[in-house]
Amino acid sequence: MRVGIVALILPVILSVVSQSAAQEDRRSFGLLDRLPDEDPSCDFVNRSYERTFGGNFAYRLYGVQPTGAFDLLEIRVFIGDFAYDRQGLGRWHLRHRGLRKTVDGTGAVFRHCSNASDSLYGAVPVKVFQVDWARNGYNAKSEVVISTATSKIIKTTRQFVGATPTGFPVMTEIFETKRDRIKAPSDAVDLRNE
Repeated sequence: MRVGIVALILPVILSVVSQSAAQEDRRSFGLLDRLPDEDPSCDFVNRSYERTFGGNFAYRLYGVQPTGAFDLLEIRVFIGDFAYDRQGLGRWHLRHRGLRKTVDGTGAVFRHCSNASDSLYGAVPVKVFQVDWARNGYNAKSEVVISTATSKIIKTTRQFVGATPTGFPVMTEIFETKRDRIKAPSDAVDLRNE
């Protein structure tokens, strides 16, 4: 009798566990496969980008003053199909989450990647890459810091060449990818139907 019950319940448990894992990973779009038009020198950076942006994560975007001081521009939290954002310390907004790829309408986002160093970011062992970045008509010389343990992005810094989307010639993103630290804001204004 116990074997019969286990045989009935086990597929349900496995289904729930696999659905939960799939919800975290289903936003991925390759992870191990190079997309057409990607720069082969950027394989590690692109796969790290997909690991980071394919799951649940959050980041803070800062404009860097000439003095080195940081100005908080926005915070974004991505959980499943939802994206939460707020400008500075303003109100949170809830939106549908879009898919961002390593290739956009004009080609590869990351180009000419070189591993500048293996070092520590705080106490975390990291790989630091120097990269040419381009998206939506903006171009920047970038530094990408990637955890060697998770192969996820921890930090990016972009020095824009020409136009900048925010008025700051240098911007820094600091990422959070630990699940227990990623929380949906409870007071977000729902903009999914707008």
